[in-house]
Amino acid sequence: MTAWSLAMPEGPLAIVGWAYLLSNALRVFTYVPQIVTVWRCEDGARSLSLLTWWSWVVSNIATTAYGLLVLRDLPFLLIALLNLSGCGAVAMIAVHRRAQWRRRIA
Repeated sequence: MTAWSLAMPEGPLAIVGWAYLLSNALRVFTYVPQIVTVWRCEDGARSLSLLTWWSWVVSNIATTAYGLLVLRDLPFLLIALLNLSGCGAVAMIAVHRRAQWRRRIA
């Protein structure tokens, strides 16, 4: 089994590595406005696509598994876990809000 990597690629691939790291690290913060909006939503978050958010959850589960089992790259894994958490939070809050809305209108 290989050791965990903390190294960035060298040469031209370094640009790609840093672009991935920075764009995905910043992406974590973009979940906050969506979480707040869905949490405040009083119509069951009907305008939010659960199919889309759950597909992103599944994609982030695969990315997390890839980082853990194949790459063994700690920064990649941590970013994948944060993105999984953000997508999962939005999806779960939306499911919760829809259930509340259904109970209210029933």
